[in-house]
Amino acid sequence: MAVKKSLTFTIEQIEAADANYDGFCIKCGAEADGVEPDACNYPCEACGENQVFGASEIAIMGLCR
Repeated sequence: MAVKKSLTFTIEQIEAADANYDGFCIKCGAEADGVEPDACNYPCEACGENQVFGASEIAIMGLCR
């Protein structure tokens, strides 16, 4: 059984995204504009998956390093 590797983001990326209302796709890593800090499962323009999350949600999920 393969173990799925989760993407992680730096604290600096999360802080900048939070200040600018950006988010990230946790599937492909693409940055998304106009995303509320608490956004969950928004569609990703890069990969099409509903895996865009706001900066605060990413931090809560423990996906920052």
